[in-house]
Amino acid sequence: MVAFVIAVLIFVLLSGAALATMAVHGRLKEHHRSDETNTSVRLVALFVTMPSLLLGLMMNNAANTYVAVDRNLHVFATDIILLDRSMRPLGESADEPRRRLLAYVEQVLRDVPISRASEVSEHLLDEVGNSLRELRFDDEQKVALWNDARSVYRQAVQQRWTFVEQSDGSFPSPLICILVGWLTLMFATLGFRAPRNAVVISTYIAAAALISAAVYLIIEMSTPFSGPIQLSDRPLVRAVEEIRR
Repeated sequence: MVAFVIAVLIFVLLSGAALATMAVHGRLKEHHRSDETNTSVRLVALFVTMPSLLLGLMMNNAANTYVAVDRNLHVFATDIILLDRSMRPLGESADEPRRRLLAYVEQVLRDVPISRASEVSEHLLDEVGNSLRELRFDDEQKVALWNDARSVYRQAVQQRWTFVEQSDGSFPSPLICILVGWLTLMFATLGFRAPRNAVVISTYIAAAALISAAVYLIIEMSTPFSGPIQLSDRPLVRAVEEIRR
């Protein structure tokens, strides 16, 4: 919702700035419409490269964050499956940690968003580790398998917190404000002395809409587990299916 409000605000500011300067230009005194004034105002539009570069960098950063979180989510789900597979050869003594592992993944799927480290889910994950550490074996082969399972558990915990921390990424508000201010000024200078016809007006409105949509995507993709653009929880659903087999 916040991203949508910001996008709408940007659209209103950019299109409003261009249309306002178009409307005001004809009412200005002659010396305000001189060639020198127009040249100076048009020079400001040359700085369009800077906000464009900034917008491109922000889009690239948001896309990288989105892809990285998606990759780490798949790795985490894979670690969960491997943990279950590593405990199966331990026999019936590993039924309890496996049951707790299943309960943990099911709880994560119930958490909204799934990246939220709720107290219940983290307690269940700790219980998996505790029940796994409590196992004791005399057979050397099972001891080796037990150590492997504990290693996979530690890896899963590490991966869990990796994607939890990455999913909370967001852009600083001052950066967004500077970008919006810069773009508004740019549209205002472009609208100055622009011909007032349907083609020009529709072009400015379309450009404002596209830029607003780009900022909306940037904000949404920086938080992959909230808003309409979300990562799928299918990897964890698949992990539950594998554990239940």
